[in-house]
Amino acid sequence: MPVGIIGDCLAISGEGSHNLVPNPIPAMEHFLMIPRLKSVLVAAALLLPVTTLLAACGPMEQTGEEGQMVEVASPEITTESSSAQDVVPFFERISAILYETYRAVNSPVFTEYFEMLVDRYAGSDGYGWGIYSENPTIYYRVTGLPEGLASIVEIQQARQESFQDFSEPQVALWNSAWGSRHVSVYNAMPAHSVVPDGFAVSDSRALPYKRVTIFNLKWDQAPAFTEALAARSALDREAGLGSAFIMTAWSGSVGTEQQTVMLRVSAENRAVDAGANREARQVARAGYMEEWIRLTAIMSAAAWRIESHNQTRRAELSFLPGS
Repeated sequence: MPVGIIGDCLAISGEGSHNLVPNPIPAMEHFLMIPRLKSVLVAAALLLPVTTLLAACGPMEQTGEEGQMVEVASPEITTESSSAQDVVPFFERISAILYETYRAVNSPVFTEYFEMLVDRYAGSDGYGWGIYSENPTIYYRVTGLPEGLASIVEIQQARQESFQDFSEPQVALWNSAWGSRHVSVYNAMPAHSVVPDGFAVSDSRALPYKRVTIFNLKWDQAPAFTEALAARSALDREAGLGSAFIMTAWSGSVGTEQQTVMLRVSAENRAVDAGANREARQVARAGYMEEWIRLTAIMSAAAWRIESHNQTRRAELSFLPGS
């Protein structure tokens, strides 16, 4: 059966992220693995003006037959359309997410580092964040961006200021907690998501398990993919799946492969998602399962690569503003 859908989203934001500092102490430098050259402008510091960040998301450049650089506009992933999902509290609060991937993680040190950050920010307002683990060596930090890319400047400024006050032991933690860190931004796709009425950030936070699927789409297949996803999500919303299927959709922006869509399905845990929720989904979709499978097949065929994995929220390493 074609690859199913996956994915929801957490949201919360913020911290003192120092890897974003353009020229930190050499011994502390960590490379940001950004696939698109233009994205380096944002990933290296996220200190640049918002206009520069937006420019980093422009058309991809390719070499022409004579060796000159030419702009090639790719089919855009549609994220804006009228939908009742647009006014769901979750999407009113979160228009995009800052998505950081940590690899080669030293789990005990990583845990100590983020526990230290949570303590440093205790009682403060501003941006919070959620930490998710895929396995002991791969972690993610997800920060909600209320104003999209415009929020990044404020986040980076706060993180840089925090880093300046780090003690030597704290800097040592930062320098040894992970091997590499990849920074990217995803924009919310409310009309392609499936969430209950009134769904809020706190509801997402209460569902710590995330089943994630990332689709890297073929050059000309983004429209076919988004149309199929929108149609499939509409069917699921009409069926009223409730908590059996809560999925948020996100389109890749800065720091991602062009034509990327991430789906995040939320549940209490993996057992519930694969057990009771799965059974409820099958019953609810019985009347349109054939069409659901057809649309899923279109989505799968539109991708040149599909990555699937699970994430579990680490509440003790996550920060909720005001807590």
